[in-house]
Amino acid sequence: MNKIVIFGGSFDPVHKAHIDMAKETLKLQGVGKVIFVPAYIPAHKTSQFADINDRIAMLKLAVNNIEKTEISFFEAEKQDIVYSYQTLDYFKSLYPDNEILMLIGSDSLKDLPTWKNIEYLASQYKFIVAKRPGSVIEKGTKFLDRCIFPDIPAKDISSTLIRKLLKENDEQVKELLDGNVYDYIKARGLYK
Repeated sequence: MNKIVIFGGSFDPVHKAHIDMAKETLKLQGVGKVIFVPAYIPAHKTSQFADINDRIAMLKLAVNNIEKTEISFFEAEKQDIVYSYQTLDYFKSLYPDNEILMLIGSDSLKDLPTWKNIEYLASQYKFIVAKRPGSVIEKGTKFLDRCIFPDIPAKDISSTLIRKLLKENDEQVKELLDGNVYDYIKARGLYK
């Protein structure tokens, strides 16, 4: 049975840490593919900074040459909030003979109890947790028994940091983004 890993997020913008997490996940035993699922409206965020079409375009540029990755427009096409349990159920219906897992950063782990229908979600699916620098996982954290903690080194990069550096016209932002994504952001005047 192949494992299919769902990697949801706002990807606002997609950066090298996102891409590295996906590449490292693909090295895990049994993982057949990673599917990026950009959120139209992220359930746990108050705003987006780039339009969904720009976020999808940047994601396409970033993952274009990575084997065993796909981009799904399932959430984007809904043009509304779609919860993780709905997304994972959708992929389970598409791939009934595969194990469906969700890739999250360790910073999201503490927020799991606030997710919509989390008891159901955690009973049906497991989470692959990439450890972010500075993020401490406490023993009493809920749903640890539903988590897999592979040795995926996560860079200390966030979309928030990227947007801040872009606003400040800081040149170091180039090192944190795929070159094509950086060029797209500059050409479109995003995150000013």
